[in-house]
Amino acid sequence: MGLRLWNPKLSLDSCSESALPDMPSQETVGPQSSHLPIVPRSFTARQPETLRLYPLSNYTFGTKENQPEEDNSVVERLNRLEQQYEVHGMRRTCEGILICHEHSVPHVLMLQIANAFFKLPGDYIQPEDEEIDGFKKRLNERLAPTGTQFTGEGVNGDWEISDCLAQWWRPNFETFMYPFVPGHCTRPKECKKLYLIQLPKKKVLSVPKNMKLLAVPLFELYDNSARYGPQLSAIPHLLSRYNFEMVDEEDNVIAVTPLAKELDPRTQVVDSQGSSNNGSGQTGGADNDTGMTGLDDQQEGQAIESHQG
Repeated sequence: MGLRLWNPKLSLDSCSESALPDMPSQETVGPQSSHLPIVPRSFTARQPETLRLYPLSNYTFGTKENQPEEDNSVVERLNRLEQQYEVHGMRRTCEGILICHEHSVPHVLMLQIANAFFKLPGDYIQPEDEEIDGFKKRLNERLAPTGTQFTGEGVNGDWEISDCLAQWWRPNFETFMYPFVPGHCTRPKECKKLYLIQLPKKKVLSVPKNMKLLAVPLFELYDNSARYGPQLSAIPHLLSRYNFEMVDEEDNVIAVTPLAKELDPRTQVVDSQGSSNNGSGQTGGADNDTGMTGLDDQQEGQAIESHQG
C-alpha cells in the first residue's frame, strides 16, 4: 500500500499515482520570471523559524496489521470517556500535523478511516505517561514500521515534536469541542493538543491495513469544515504563521514563501526576450497569483486546474 494523494476528480478508492497529471520537469534550481518584483522593506519581524518541507517522494510507505477502533459508535466512545474521567480525570489527547510538499504545494498527512472519517495521527495519552513520551508512543503505534519490513535511513528515527499549535476543549460528555474553555465550564472532560511535527529528510511510515494515509493540500482543507470538520479545516490558519522553504530530493531549494528568506542574488532571471542574466542583488520574482516562487506559468496553470477540479 502506498500513500494516496488527494484528487477531487477521483473516488478515494481509485486514487492512484497514474491518475495524477504529469508535471513538467524543472531544469533549473532557481525561480525564473520575466518580471522583476518590487522588493519592499523587511517584513519579517518576530517571524518564527522557517519550516523546510521535503518532497513526498522522499518518504517510504508500508502497511501493518489492522488497528480497529476501540469503540463501535460515538455513544460508546463518550460512555468510555465518562468512565475514565471518574477514575483518571480529564483525558489528554495529542495529534500531530505532519507536513511535506508535492509540486511546491504544502500537504498535510492524515489518516482516513472507512472512506469517510479523517483524523490526524495520534490519540489519547495513557494516564500513567508523560505528555511528550506518551504522544511518541501513540505515533509509533499508528505509523512506525514493525518487524524487519524496512531497513535503512528513517526507519527507527525519533519523532521531532515541535510547537503546540492549538488546544481544543471538550466541556461535557458530548461530541462538541471548542478552541477555548466556555465560561460555564470549570472541569473540561478532554483537552486535545495539535502539535507540529517536523518531518526529517527521510522517514518510513507504516499504515494499518484498515486505514489510508492521505496527503491533503492546504487549499483543500481551508474553509472546508463541511467535509473535514472544524479542527482539520483550521490547520491552514494554524500554519499561516510560518514561512515555508521547499526542497527537492537533492536538497536544492525550489520554492520559498515570499519574505521567508533572502534569495541568492545569483538567481537566474529570464527577461521578456528570453535571454538570461544574473540579478545583481535583485531576486527572482514571486508569482502574483500563487504567492509562491519557483512555479513557471505551465505549472501554475495545472495547479489551478487541479484546485478547481
